[in-house]
Amino acid sequence: MTDPLAIVRRILASPDLRRVFLAALAFAAAEYGTWVAILLYAFERTGAASVGFVAVLQLVPSALVAPAAAGLGDRFPRQRVLTGGYAVQALAMLGTAAAMLADAPIAVIYAAATVAASSLVVTRPTQSALLPSLSRTPDELTAANGAAGVIEGAGVLLGPLAAAAILVGSTPGVVFACGGVALLLAALLTLGLRPVVVSAAAPIETAAEAIVHDQVPRSTGFLAGLRAVVTDPDARLVVGLLSARMVMIGAADVLFVLMALQVLHTGAAGAGILNAALGAGTILGGAATFVLVGRTGLAVVAAAGALAWGIGLGLSAILGSALLAPLLIVGGGAGLAVVDVAGRTILQRSIRDDVLSRVFGLQEGLAMAGLAVGAVLVPLLVTVLPLVSVIVVLALVLPVVVVVMWPRLSALDRRVVVPTRAIGILRRNQIFQPLPAPQLEAVARGTTWLTVAAGTVLIREGDVGDRFYVVSDGAVAVTQGGRPVRELRGSGDGFGEIALVRNVPRTATVTALTDSVLLAVDRGPFLAAVTGHAASSAAADRAVAVAAEA
Repeated sequence: MTDPLAIVRRILASPDLRRVFLAALAFAAAEYGTWVAILLYAFERTGAASVGFVAVLQLVPSALVAPAAAGLGDRFPRQRVLTGGYAVQALAMLGTAAAMLADAPIAVIYAAATVAASSLVVTRPTQSALLPSLSRTPDELTAANGAAGVIEGAGVLLGPLAAAAILVGSTPGVVFACGGVALLLAALLTLGLRPVVVSAAAPIETAAEAIVHDQVPRSTGFLAGLRAVVTDPDARLVVGLLSARMVMIGAADVLFVLMALQVLHTGAAGAGILNAALGAGTILGGAATFVLVGRTGLAVVAAAGALAWGIGLGLSAILGSALLAPLLIVGGGAGLAVVDVAGRTILQRSIRDDVLSRVFGLQEGLAMAGLAVGAVLVPLLVTVLPLVSVIVVLALVLPVVVVVMWPRLSALDRRVVVPTRAIGILRRNQIFQPLPAPQLEAVARGTTWLTVAAGTVLIREGDVGDRFYVVSDGAVAVTQGGRPVRELRGSGDGFGEIALVRNVPRTATVTALTDSVLLAVDRGPFLAAVTGHAASSAAADRAVAVAAEA
């Protein structure tokens, strides 16, 4: 088992990851702080009944914009999209602040706030799609997602607290101004990020032709991300669970106010305490996910997180204790964080990199829709049920979703295995070494382990090339026309790339010198991985050139 603390140290040692997470903290604080500010502004200017309307007014456009905005991360360099998104968001926040401070017409202010909220949706899917190319191993990717969860929780905690502190002696417009400054800082922090660049274009013509021949999917556009989710039962399952989670968060925005006033009798300050408890729980839950590094069974972990949220929220209403409720919400918030980190990691493991931003964009759009549904659902339910009953009903939503989906969740648990041994061998090979963690893991999942006896002919000169081989243990000899060419004895040494890359018959015969263990990569996955990644393509070119000269 990999040491989680060692992985955290590796993340902190990465300048790019440090800067991404500092920017994410500024973003999250600005987002949650200005959310509190606009709802308070609506309450003060247009009354309590308008709070839900203003929430929906911001969330619905955000849900519509999210998929298309997130698709920018698949069309342009993701680090530039992230920086540009922060810059646009800063301008939108500062514009809203100017409208508020100038006492502009209420319609203008709400429109500006809606534009600001809609601009925020590009950040999370782009960051989620960028993290794999900044992470060097699957374990580090899981840890990076955990760090992202901690940052999200810190934003939930610090943003509203900062807004409350500002509002003691100032106005919501100042909160938006501070949010704009924070987002400008985020844009500056993300300038000059250097992720591993993935190129969708195949630089080798024959390899591109081979991909078409092998019918490797190369879909483009938003429909590719939608198709990836719609056609993949596991993706639908995880996206559905993540969307249900966002419904709960949207409901919590309203529930916490009503709970503080009518159940716990702690006043407006109590609502702030409950929100802060949710943020603290998110931080703890994100930190707890570090112990999941290197583990399988993330679907079960996500289900456990959903149950933790339901139990925490339900008991806080049933017990009605002002002392226990924040503690229970901390536990529930930790459960929500676990659901988010586990779900996003599963998606990153299972979805192709070329549609990854669009898949997360679709998820971001559904997330905004979920927030809107949650915000509207609470006022509707309290008109027909007592508040405690409403809270209990909503607390049951995620657990019920888990129960309904449990057969598929448990099946997903049984199927998903992290191929750590295969990943380790592929990482030693010069062709696969440059691949980002999710792509490498995707290749590893499709490999086959072979144990062969000494004297076994693995490749015969003139045959059709169907596989690439990586030596794990043992040694093989390469001959051409019966003449010895070279021997491969190191773990991670590979052979068979010439026929695959150049789309020609085998150029040599390879025979096992000793009893050997090999890892075989089929032609389609090999070409899809190598030609879809600039550094791997260059490594394959070098390997072909060296082998051809031998």
